[in-house]
Amino acid sequence: MAAALLPELDELIVKSYPVVAGAGVPVFAGEFDPTRFRVTAREEFPSGVLMTWFEAVR
Repeated sequence: MAAALLPELDELIVKSYPVVAGAGVPVFAGEFDPTRFRVTAREEFPSGVLMTWFEAVR
């Protein structure tokens, strides 16, 4: 569903963990079409979790 909505997104919030656990699941499946985003904010927590806010570059 995220791949279908990608052209409509104006902001992404990505939460990442400092752990490698298997192959993972792709965030966007389907046809590859690069979409530019710029970082607008980033916060690191004591646990190592990183939250990053992105804004679409149009």
